[in-house]
Amino acid sequence: MRRRHLPAGARVGSFGGLSLRSLRARPLRAILTTAAIVLGVGMVFGVLLLVGTIHSTFDRLYDSVYGKTDIVVSGEKSIGSLPETAIDRVRAVEGVASASGNVWSVFRSVDKHGRVERAMDAQLFVVGVDYRQPDTSDAERVTGRRPTTGREIELQAGWAKEAGVAVGDRLPLSTPSGIVELHVVGTYELGDGLDLGGYGTASMPIDAARSIMDKHGTWDEISVVVDEGSAVEDVRGRIDAAMADGVDVLTPESKGDQLQEQLASFDVLLYFFSGIALFVGAFLILNSFNMTVLQRIRELGTLRALGASRRKIARSVLTEALLLGAVGSLLGLALGVVLALGLVQAMQAFGMPVSTIDYAVAPVIVAVLTGLVTTVAGAGWPAFKAGRIAPVRALIGGASLRRTPGARRAIAGTLLFVPGLVTSGLFWFGDTSAGGMLAAVAGIGSTVVMFLGMVLLAPFVVLPLTRVLAWPLRALMPAEGRLAADAAKANPGRTAATAATLLVALSVVVVNSTMAASFLGSISDELDKRFARELTVQPIGYQEFGPPQAGLSRQLREQVAAMPEAAAVAARRSIYLPELPVDGGEGLAVGYEPYAYDRVENMEYEGASRDAVLRGLAAGGVVPSKPYAKAQEIEVGDRIALDGASGTRTVRVVGIADTLEGGGYTLQMSLDTMAGVYGVQTDSQLAVKASSPNARDVLAERVDALLASDYPGVEALSNAEIKQQTEDAVNQQFGFFNAIVAMAVLVGMLGIVNTLSMSVLERTREIGVLRALGASRWRVRRAMANESLLISVAGTFAGIVAGLLVAAVWILAMRESTFPGLTFQLPIGMLAGISVLGVVIGVLAAILPARRAAKLDPLGALRYE
Repeated sequence: MRRRHLPAGARVGSFGGLSLRSLRARPLRAILTTAAIVLGVGMVFGVLLLVGTIHSTFDRLYDSVYGKTDIVVSGEKSIGSLPETAIDRVRAVEGVASASGNVWSVFRSVDKHGRVERAMDAQLFVVGVDYRQPDTSDAERVTGRRPTTGREIELQAGWAKEAGVAVGDRLPLSTPSGIVELHVVGTYELGDGLDLGGYGTASMPIDAARSIMDKHGTWDEISVVVDEGSAVEDVRGRIDAAMADGVDVLTPESKGDQLQEQLASFDVLLYFFSGIALFVGAFLILNSFNMTVLQRIRELGTLRALGASRRKIARSVLTEALLLGAVGSLLGLALGVVLALGLVQAMQAFGMPVSTIDYAVAPVIVAVLTGLVTTVAGAGWPAFKAGRIAPVRALIGGASLRRTPGARRAIAGTLLFVPGLVTSGLFWFGDTSAGGMLAAVAGIGSTVVMFLGMVLLAPFVVLPLTRVLAWPLRALMPAEGRLAADAAKANPGRTAATAATLLVALSVVVVNSTMAASFLGSISDELDKRFARELTVQPIGYQEFGPPQAGLSRQLREQVAAMPEAAAVAARRSIYLPELPVDGGEGLAVGYEPYAYDRVENMEYEGASRDAVLRGLAAGGVVPSKPYAKAQEIEVGDRIALDGASGTRTVRVVGIADTLEGGGYTLQMSLDTMAGVYGVQTDSQLAVKASSPNARDVLAERVDALLASDYPGVEALSNAEIKQQTEDAVNQQFGFFNAIVAMAVLVGMLGIVNTLSMSVLERTREIGVLRALGASRWRVRRAMANESLLISVAGTFAGIVAGLLVAAVWILAMRESTFPGLTFQLPIGMLAGISVLGVVIGVLAAILPARRAAKLDPLGALRYE
């Protein structure tokens, strides 16, 4: 870049053109800064679209399913099943015109070879409906008719089309009772033509549904229509008074609001992880505009000498930032759409029924404003510094004051980092009874404070690392290594700020990976000690915390138990509870027959002997898990109230289970207690123990043969396969958030490219001297590559250290508060991968700046000012 004179048109007061000329003069910096804005805004917009799509999908689904319904009666937060007599109590209430009960389950499609399909979109959510009652949905018939009796079924038109099924076909489906062939008599569309992303819905007559689903004597939900002359709220109140405490009696609108509240915590997590990319991008912008001010020292000093005010100088820098922010935000919207499509597919893999992106104006406005505010905030301090440049600096030129970070910064960073680290751990992983939106927001706020402290402390970790890493570089390439080390040391603040972008992003990846490894390791160790079984029989795709499951028939349990090689077969039933008793947060209610289950599980109990715990469970007592009991200060002998869809009971705590099952928050009870309170009568899993070690293989073969012939929608897994399935599920969840953070890692790489590009400009004369003295282009390239490696590897190692520190403190907090059995375990593979990634980033980031430096003309570089 050659010397510039103040253009005639750039008089004091004409600063808009000056900002445009500054951008044109430095296109690479402008492109890199804009790219950071694009990535940050794109991630924010993509997440906003995803969140809006999820909420919109469920709103439209509820509008369609409950279109003509005035009141919905179900278990609290749709948990559990109502007793069959509940519908008679509802119909007896004054003002009720009609009440229609239903039951539901999940079936799977079967291919032409008779194999059950495992894909997520092979699932069919089937509702058993009493067709003698009025239709309370807004579904519209497309072809055929409604089912009337027997094994007839009507399908959602979109799913039927994708599956190649038409009216009149005989459709084989995998059900809890095995393969069942149903006669397709009609198709329908949900309201507004709602598409659930490949997931299908269907309905069939209630009597056939009860038999196939093995759901006798219960209702999963009751839809109520109110008389025209009655007020809905009055009728709702009368029904509520007639129901048990564990029953929700809500309008469709209130039921939809209840679901939206349950999704809110997940929304906050998505916002947090997408904000990491924006957070890192803000530091890139800050660093970029700091460099801009440094480059324009002579120009800005001259303007000050000619009478330009501080405000106008600062405004010129902010105008430049706004221009980049506007362009980057608009481009970020396009990227956000692409990211939203990918995020929707990822959510479908988790079992979330979403498909068509819901485009709205609000996410556009929020994303654009976020990009503009972040850009202006990042450029604010450099703009302020630009306005304070003394006119005399015009005579000095581009020399800059390069201070080494001092004690005040270290103190400020420590005062932010340490409290943020401790409090964030308490909010995220402390007592989950304080969970929900408030705890999530508080956890995010304290985590952001922790990251700010981490950035302030970055120089005190990164700079020593660069000095240490310079030693092997100097040993391998003395000249290039020294040049790289000197360049990194010449502006310590900028080097640290650049490495900090990688530090923050990679530390989040390390924390996620370490938490996942620790959970998996602890759970794996527990399963090794706990399992006394050989096989676990469960529906394909079974998830404890997932959507409704198919369940297992009692006939299957009886058939397996009749095998001579089976010494014990224990049924296990579980349901997800959004709120465990005693305000315990979300968790699992687990039911089993105590003495049968004791033969297949080596469960460890505290507070009472094993015999006393088993007797207590059989008598109707409960056993909370140790983390849950510790968080809620529950002790053996306490009495707690269970409120479910089928009844209310006050039960005695007969022991404490030392287990991390269900994330550490479980409440164990007998099958009779679970059926009496929550109405759950369908087995979720079977735990099978062989009669002897020699009988294991034969037992596995016989069970597999039974399932293949009669229950192909069910699978029998070994203990090793159960552990692998658990690992895959945890890795999938943590991997989803790591994929979002990957955007921040990319922003960090752009920051290194930006820093090196500015370094080339600052060292133009130096590079010219080197070339004039005979340095080859490849030597110049290697010097730039070494500098890039110093910054990226230092940032990577600092990120690993910071991430491990945060994970260690959080895991310690969890051990002391809610997860006593959790052990700290290193994700060796991930740490190795991140270390390699740091080197790769350093090499890739150096390519463009190194080529630019090597191509400098020696004579032109020597004349550069």
